[in-house]
Amino acid sequence: MANSLRNFALATALAVAFTATGPLVSSAEAAGAPIAKTLIVGIDGATFDSLGPADMPRLDGLRAAGTTAVSNLYAAPMSETWSGPGWSTIATGVWPDKHNVTGNAFGSAHFADYPDYLTRINAAAPSRATVAVGTWSSITTDIFGPGVDVRTAFADDAATTDSAVHAVSDGTADDLFVHLDDVDHAGHLVGTSGAAYGAALAATDVRLGRILDAVAARPSNEDWTIAVTTDHGHTAAGGHGGSSLAERRVFMVVAGSGIPANATRHDAKQVDLAPTMIAAAGVAVQPSWGLDGTPLGSLKTEAFDSMESALAPAVDESGISPSLLGWTKTTPAGWSIDNSAMPAGGVAEWRGWTLATDDFWTSAERDQGRETNVRARGVFAVADSDEWDDKTHASGQFDSTLVSPAYPVAGLNRANLVYATDYAIDGPQSATVTVSFDTGETQILKDYSTAANAVEHLSFAVPAGAHTAQFRFRYTGQNSSFWTVDAVGIQDPIESAKVRYAVNAGGQQSADWLALAAGAASGGGLLNSVPEQPFGSDAGTGASWGYISDGSGTDGSAGGDMFSTLRYAVSGRDLAYRFSGLAPGTYTVFAGYSDPWSWDDRGARVTINGEVRAADQDYSSQNQAVAYGNVVVGANGELAFSLARTRGSDVQLSWLVVSAADPAGPVAPTVSLAPTVSLRCIGNKANLAATVLNTGAAPVDVTVATPYGSKLFLAVKPGKSASLALNSRASVVPAGHITATPMQAGVPAGASTTADYPGISCP
Repeated sequence: MANSLRNFALATALAVAFTATGPLVSSAEAAGAPIAKTLIVGIDGATFDSLGPADMPRLDGLRAAGTTAVSNLYAAPMSETWSGPGWSTIATGVWPDKHNVTGNAFGSAHFADYPDYLTRINAAAPSRATVAVGTWSSITTDIFGPGVDVRTAFADDAATTDSAVHAVSDGTADDLFVHLDDVDHAGHLVGTSGAAYGAALAATDVRLGRILDAVAARPSNEDWTIAVTTDHGHTAAGGHGGSSLAERRVFMVVAGSGIPANATRHDAKQVDLAPTMIAAAGVAVQPSWGLDGTPLGSLKTEAFDSMESALAPAVDESGISPSLLGWTKTTPAGWSIDNSAMPAGGVAEWRGWTLATDDFWTSAERDQGRETNVRARGVFAVADSDEWDDKTHASGQFDSTLVSPAYPVAGLNRANLVYATDYAIDGPQSATVTVSFDTGETQILKDYSTAANAVEHLSFAVPAGAHTAQFRFRYTGQNSSFWTVDAVGIQDPIESAKVRYAVNAGGQQSADWLALAAGAASGGGLLNSVPEQPFGSDAGTGASWGYISDGSGTDGSAGGDMFSTLRYAVSGRDLAYRFSGLAPGTYTVFAGYSDPWSWDDRGARVTINGEVRAADQDYSSQNQAVAYGNVVVGANGELAFSLARTRGSDVQLSWLVVSAADPAGPVAPTVSLAPTVSLRCIGNKANLAATVLNTGAAPVDVTVATPYGSKLFLAVKPGKSASLALNSRASVVPAGHITATPMQAGVPAGASTTADYPGISCP
């Protein structure tokens, strides 16, 4: 009975503390904007598999009110599973190959390039109070930097908890990180199978409850986003640092505005916590930061994850538990695997491309680098010639091609193919990415010659008249290594009708520039008649535009494409472009970067209309098309773009496109809601979880009516959800429904929508 009472208390507390997830507010309160607050509670060494059996009613209640994400960490050679890399990954939002913490020493950390999330919040919003407290001193002396307002280490978890409760209660923390250490100590002493480990989890849950109660006692106009997470797991006997699933499996529980209630997902990872909290604090996450994570509310499920229900147990892999479902040859709609060049035989699971999970694939054989595939999420595609070759097969090498659906590209001039990948090399092998169009043209986008673990952005030009583009990932190998691919899609498309300026730096009329200019001109919006000029009046259009850089030079010829031409600055000077005649509004600036000389010391600070959009744009021999969105042009109609040298070599540019965000003008907003509801037993009481998705085109207030109370959700943004969790305080609940109604100024602003739920009986 005590657990049920605690669960109900937490559900009530969340209803008060989370403004956008369901406080009861008056019309007067609704008139004021909610105050964003964030909290992360880190439980060192807490294993996900231990949470269920443990006596943790407060964490159980938080899970009912929010989303639980389960994922796996890295292992060597990227990093061993120690606290240093674990908490650094959580704090910075990047993996160890970026923050460079691979143990519990921090002398080589790249925190200047990838600071902790509290530092980023403080830099963007200095008025916010940021606080980090922890029992492990490295949390506040090394991982969270001097850009945080308050950093304090304490001797034990009791003192750390007291400090956290005080920071919440007296309002001295807008953004708070709390580290608790007792669970990890118990794990080292007795392992996860020892009674002391469960006792430490239960005691930590009580401390978590004290912090949550402090949140619940805060004013009702505070909008709290709360997360509980861990840095690594533990073995049953105790200890961590290795590559076992017990050591690598981690979790995070997140509850707050736009986070679905009572949900579980397997595609969200530790790197998503930092950007989730940054966004919750009202700070825009900048692409120039190079984060590996994505705010949880913006994380979209991709195609391969839809095959989770088709996953099968092992066939030839005798070392994998028969109960683990983790591979399939079934592909999502539009995708296919071409094994026409594959020899017969070999290990069945890995004959050609396979869709697999990290649990299954890394269990095939540990400590061969498979654990470094951290940028894939959920279900991903893998070609593994090493594992396939472990069983007799017909003569020949591994040779398989993963074929994408045909993506629509009509009206585009250029776009990026984007995908997460981990390509490891160990012997004779090859990996090639190509694109083919319905016009018959084919382009090689990348032919891998070195290992890569990144999110790729491969720029490609769309030929005139093309309507679809299809991508092929071909891998060959002879008992060599592997290639993974995930989250494939087209991003940053340049649409002809939106282009206002199309600059081919260096002034060459390459074939793709001519096609781009012709398409833009046919839409009537192109303001330049030549590929490039010094700043001045355009002879053909009269618009004033051009480059500004004394003594700059050019390279390339009209026989190549826009990436093979460039303008370069000299003697450390900036390279700038100015444009006028633009209608006031929002624009996207696309820039093409390439370095035919492949110097390692070329970088640029990118500034657009006075705002630094990239602190150090890296140049490489690989073509890079970078999109800088949300560029605001004022009444003067001018836009300025500049590159300043950040390293030893001078800056250069291949091409530049200024594109209107919406040339067709504003669209009247629509009001549309999509509610969902579910029931779940917690203890012997039924818990109702409701989520309302705003499928319209404008923010809207929403009232949700349930048999257990009505709540008002404030300013739910388009594409975002508002969630609530309520305890019925009954063991048997009949079937029923909830009603979601859009509101404006306290009155209905559209039709109500209902969602039904079945009855439930909790033993």
